[in-house]
Amino acid sequence: MSVTSENNYFEDFVVGMEIPHRRGRTLLQDENARWSLQTMNTAQSHWNYESMKTYLDGRFQTPIVNAAIVIALAVGLTSGDISENIFAEVGLDKIRISTPVFAGDTLTAISTILETIDAAAISHSGQMRYRIEAQNQRAEKVLTMERVVLIKRRSHWAERDQQFSAASSHGEK
Repeated sequence: MSVTSENNYFEDFVVGMEIPHRRGRTLLQDENARWSLQTMNTAQSHWNYESMKTYLDGRFQTPIVNAAIVIALAVGLTSGDISENIFAEVGLDKIRISTPVFAGDTLTAISTILETIDAAAISHSGQMRYRIEAQNQRAEKVLTMERVVLIKRRSHWAERDQQFSAASSHGEK
């Protein structure tokens, strides 16, 4: 039994590959309000129903989901297929939220591999840049962004990962 998938090491990704991620996630208003208030985001548009009646000329009738939640969820939706073997987060870039997200919306994601860099200076991992597109249940594009990660190389890590998995399944540390 493996702790991570066997097909998401650096060597498994090819430029142009599209990965439709199977999982989706429905967002709830209580998590939107909690996240916004815990992170000191005082914009009432995330948690105050009454304020929404006049905010932006009453354009939205219910609170808008905090953009940070949308970004985090989009990355999370890709993790099982892309970043289980991540070594390091390098960056997020070109983030665009094109459609408002509301409580009750269900988001899904598709990733496209844009670039793989086989840097000789980093023998244990390769760098990969990919685009994430998230959409809602109405197939409206909600977010696009690019993520850059270092992903473990099978040639360097596979044996250690198998040993770790074996030890974990036997209760060893």
